Amino acid sequence: MNVLIRQPKLAVCLFAILSLLLVAHSTAIAEPATEPTAPLLEQQDEELQQILQSSLSLVEIDKEIERIQARLQTLQEQLIDTELLLYEREVDIEQKRTQAGKVLAAYYKGERSGIYLSLLKADSFEQFLLSLELIEYILRKDRELLTSYIEQYEDLRSMYEQHAVEQEQLQAMEQQLQRQRERVLQLEQQIDEQLSNRTDAERVALLIEQLTEFWQKEGIEQVKTYFNALARAMNELPAWLQKNKEYISNKGFNYTITLPQDALNEYLRDYDPMFEAFAFQFADGQITAKGENEQLAIEITGHYDVVDEPSNFIRFTIDELLFNGFSLPDTTRQELEQQFDLNFYPGAILKLLRATAVEVNDGQLQIKLKLAL
Repeated sequence: MNVLIRQPKLAVCLFAILSLLLVAHSTAIAEPATEPTAPLLEQQDEELQQILQSSLSLVEIDKEIERIQARLQTLQEQLIDTELLLYEREVDIEQKRTQAGKVLAAYYKGERSGIYLSLLKADSFEQFLLSLELIEYILRKDRELLTSYIEQYEDLRSMYEQHAVEQEQLQAMEQQLQRQRERVLQLEQQIDEQLSNRTDAERVALLIEQLTEFWQKEGIEQVKTYFNALARAMNELPAWLQKNKEYISNKGFNYTITLPQDALNEYLRDYDPMFEAFAFQFADGQITAKGENEQLAIEITGHYDVVDEPSNFIRFTIDELLFNGFSLPDTTRQELEQQFDLNFYPGAILKLLRATAVEVNDGQLQIKLKLAL
């Protein structure tokens, strides 16, 4: 099924963009023809594209700032809770430290050795057993006290380490927030400067508003629809390879997966009809996936690399993401990578398989693996 539905807002947005370009073109025709006219029109078109591009990036970076602020608030609350727990534990452990000190001092001074004399002074076997039971009770309580102190000390040290990690995370997040705010400020200044030099600033501002509204209400959800379907398809790719063993070869403990782009595209189209207008291309170390319909054009460019820690898998990194010709910022790419898993896990084919290398060229993806015995 095709989950992407044609929306009238896109038509309005595209009509407005087309109207602007027609106005600019008609203005150029009305004036006497001179050599600079054509380059000037081309420059205006490029500037319009850049303004819209910057406005879309601005929206996405603003969303990243909101996400960072939410994580920052959560981390600050965790830090306060940890500090309160540290104070409580420090009070508790101080009491235990005093008690443990008295016990150790008693052993050091030989005060505990006196309890064994009660065994020699016993007048009967019954009194001997009672004295022995008393000694065992005292020694057990001493051990419990010392063990409790050691455990609380270790817990306190662990909490100090946790507190230090949270402090570092907080500082890194605050720096990240500052960097993103600086990016927003630069983009705002750039857009304001570009608009101030245009006679059609109001019309361009309307285009920005329409593009932003379409992206926030429709565009991002449709992009996520593609990514969700891709993530599900990649999750089931190892099972498909098990049934199509012609793409897997082995020599001893070494295995190779050679997957042509045509085979992968056929798999995707069988998996979900929405991929009928979607295709992967493998060339020069990069993977490009393109898809479009009446409303949406999406292009994903990325690469694979092998990751060994904390587990072995082949990671997919998005290098560029185009939506209807507009390049989305790194914050959007990273969010989609975190939300949708497009990685490949050799262990899903065979538990002991580990990836050692991955190559992309000449229309095929090649993965080198070996058995980890």
